[in-house]
This record gives sequence, structure tokens and C-alpha cells, in this order.
Amino acid sequence: MRAPALPELLPPPNAPALPDLAMAPLADVSASGAVDTSEQYISFTAAVANVGDGALLVHAVRADERGRWRVSQRFDEPDGSLSEKVAGGDVVWGGHGHGHWHVHMGASYWLTRPGSNDRLRRYDKVGFCFFDQAPLVVQPSGSLSRPRFPKTGCNGEARLEFTMGLSPGWADPYPWTLPDQRLRVDGLEDGVYRLWATADPAELFRETDEVNNLTWIDVRLTLSVAPPRAEVIRRGPAGASTWVT
Repeated sequence: MRAPALPELLPPPNAPALPDLAMAPLADVSASGAVDTSEQYISFTAAVANVGDGALLVHAVRADERGRWRVSQRFDEPDGSLSEKVAGGDVVWGGHGHGHWHVHMGASYWLTRPGSNDRLRRYDKVGFCFFDQAPLVVQPSGSLSRPRFPKTGCNGEARLEFTMGLSPGWADPYPWTLPDQRLRVDGLEDGVYRLWATADPAELFRETDEVNNLTWIDVRLTLSVAPPRAEVIRRGPAGASTWVT
């Protein structure tokens, strides 16, 4: 019996409107310690934003519930049609309170000393269910686009096809309360550390600018006290503004 086939790809991009993924400033930075262990964490809210002219439009399809996902990026063309190219990567069913599909690109977070490239701690986020969650305070085009991608776009564990995305001028914040929005810091000395965050670290998606995918903050960690403390003392550049809460 022949295995089910995937649908054909749409035509390749011609003159697509491209997104521009950027990290918004990190927020809600705090340190904490576990009650019954020696584990200590730095937690933070991070948001990937779209400051480009075009939407980030991610399409995933599989032939059956056991099949491998084909992940592609779709684009709006000037004539109103859609084009498409395979993006690579994968999607996973989210845990940790995420009852929906995640595209496996998301963001990476790591900790260094200022001026050093040695990564003392690192966490690769499983992925994102992109949707138009919060408008940016500063709009890249001067006017807010209407939300196009709902939160429900990633739902349905048994579904065979879905589309998620991020419209221009919108951000998708992941709050500090989620388990994958923190780094373990126990074992580190008190002092100043640099916390980095980047969107699309594998550069799976086509966009206008890869440089603004990265942001950082310097944090003074005091881990020798209970509870531990974290104080933001310096901020690096961020490619997007904060978002409306």
C-alpha cells in the first residue's frame, strides 16, 4: 500500500514581502531558588517580534498522524498570491503548559561574562507557536496592521496541517513564569553576567535583516544570599520596541 503523499508546494518566491524578526527588550528579570534543592535560576520574559513589511508565515503539513512534518515558509506576493519554500526544521507538540504545536526554531538564551564569548549556561528553547499576541509600542511602518494569526492556529494534536505566523508590528512574548524561560545559575559566583537572547538561531527563515535577531542585558547576580537577587544594570540594542501589555 502506497504511503499518503504530501501536497505539492506552492510556486517559489518571486517578489515576496519579507518579515524581519527581531528580539524585543528582555523584561521581568528576576532570580529565584528552589525550595527543596540547591537549584537557582534567572528568569525573564522574552519576545520575538516582526518589524518587517511582510508577515512571518509558517506552514506545516504531514501525510498522516505518524508522518514527519514538512515545514515551509510562505510569502505574500504583490499580486495577492502566496509563494512557498521549504524552511527545514521540525515541529513538536509543546509541553510545560503549551498545549499546541511548536515550530522548532524559537530562540536561544545563554549567559556569559561581559566581554567574554565563553557560554557559562545555555538553553535552546524547544520552539514557538507564533501568533499575534501583543502589538509593539513603536510600530515599524507607523501604523498597526490588523492581527492575522490567532492563538488557535497551532492547536489540535491530531491535525495534519496548520499555519502559524506573526504580522508586522506584532510580538509574541513568552512570560518569565514558564519553565523554559529561565537558566540555571547555581554554582556561579556573585558578579555581573551578560544574558543573551536570539531569534531564529539556525536562520531557517528568510527575512530582511539577521543582525537585529540578537539582544542582551547585563545583570548583577547575587547568589550567595537567600533569596538570590538579579539587578539589570545595562541593556544592549534590541531590534524591536517593547510591547503593549
